[in-house]
Amino acid sequence: MFTEKNVEFDKARVVILPLPYNKTGSYRGEVSDGPGAIFDASQELELYDEETDLTPADIGIFTLSPPELPVAPELMIDRVYSIIKGLIKKNKFVVSLGGDHTVTIGAAKAYKELYPNIDFFVLDAHSDLRNKYEGNKFSHACTSRRLSEMGRVKIVGVRSMSKEEIDYTRGTSHPCEIVYMRDILRENRNMCNVLEGLSDNIYLSLDLDVLDSGIMPSVQTPQPGGFSWYGILGFLKILIREKNVLGFDVVELSPIQANPAPDFLAAKLVYKMIGYKRFLKKPRNL
Repeated sequence: MFTEKNVEFDKARVVILPLPYNKTGSYRGEVSDGPGAIFDASQELELYDEETDLTPADIGIFTLSPPELPVAPELMIDRVYSIIKGLIKKNKFVVSLGGDHTVTIGAAKAYKELYPNIDFFVLDAHSDLRNKYEGNKFSHACTSRRLSEMGRVKIVGVRSMSKEEIDYTRGTSHPCEIVYMRDILRENRNMCNVLEGLSDNIYLSLDLDVLDSGIMPSVQTPQPGGFSWYGILGFLKILIREKNVLGFDVVELSPIQANPAPDFLAAKLVYKMIGYKRFLKKPRNL
């Protein structure tokens, strides 16, 4: 993935971890097929990046085989936590590909244990702040709520949430902040303002439904009014330049067989993010 030649694990700085888990989805599609679709699309991408005039793949990118993941979400989270913690300890920059957004909880647990001062930055059309959804506290609809139990969370791009979630955010004891997509667009809020109050160390989770449904229909619950391609790239560049992104995931791709364009978008987005991390201002752990 994202390489012209075989790269040995020991020599790779970036490790791609496919996590094809789909046991808490609520609407359409098979997000378990998402990592494979991103992998397939990546084989057709140009490795040279015309924006940076560089080739991010030169750093060495190794793609792991998808691990066996337990069906029960609690056990899956523990398995993801264990795998990612081991990779971090081997000095790898980990890029996780979901799959269900619930995989983020396991990743966040590993980073929080190793970097106690880390904050979580989530790009998502949904706030995912329910305490339980359909009786399950580890549903994808509860991901940011579980992250908030580990530390500070900023959720950007939101344009769909429940009354329960609104009530939660209006409380005084939660460590969450929501930045609505309408405010980004109407008030022209820039990324520097959005980043205020966050730790220098960040774990980034990107749910693909944060993108406008016109360019990203291949998600479980598409939402209109999201980021454009260049809009999301602009935000990511500032985030990665201003903060020390220690790892990231891209989740919730639900491929549509007759429309491969979103698969290519997701693959190129992942590669762009690796390139930004490698070549922008703060590539401290790459």
